Amino acid sequence: MPRKIVLTGLFNDVLQASEAIDGLRLIGIREDDIQISQGVPHSSRMLGRPHIHERIPWASIIGALIGFSVGFFLAYGTQWLFYAVRVGGRPLTSIPTSIIPIYEMTMLGLILGTFLNFVWKCGFPSTRPQYYDPIVNEGRIAVMTNIDMRYEEDVRRVLADKGAERIYEPERRAL
Repeated sequence: MPRKIVLTGLFNDVLQASEAIDGLRLIGIREDDIQISQGVPHSSRMLGRPHIHERIPWASIIGALIGFSVGFFLAYGTQWLFYAVRVGGRPLTSIPTSIIPIYEMTMLGLILGTFLNFVWKCGFPSTRPQYYDPIVNEGRIAVMTNIDMRYEEDVRRVLADKGAERIYEPERRAL
């Protein structure tokens, strides 16, 4: 099996980076082997990348449902199951006073579900060094390819033809 390397091309313009990604696809580089690193958030459509379907909305909905269930149990379950306080003919729990803990727990579940999914999606905490170049923070767009050695010359040629200002093998840095 050929050895894999990572090549990075730095671009100043979004259009050049998009053309380079198209060129890499044409020579047979898979979409999973192309990574974009940028200091300014450009949409995937601007760079010609496929739309990524995220699970964050579903995690938020599931977190909200779990929060609602916990809030409902705190408001009603404790009175009905464990600690029934009967006061002069009143119901065990009333709806107006139960709305507040149910709402608060629903929002807490929603926030925690969203936050934990975001942390998991970002791979935090990452203790491994990652490929990174600080010049990306200055407005450059880095197109990184994880390729076999046999594609190295083709990838270098495509990146140079599309206007890369620098083509190099990045080093792994602790972030």
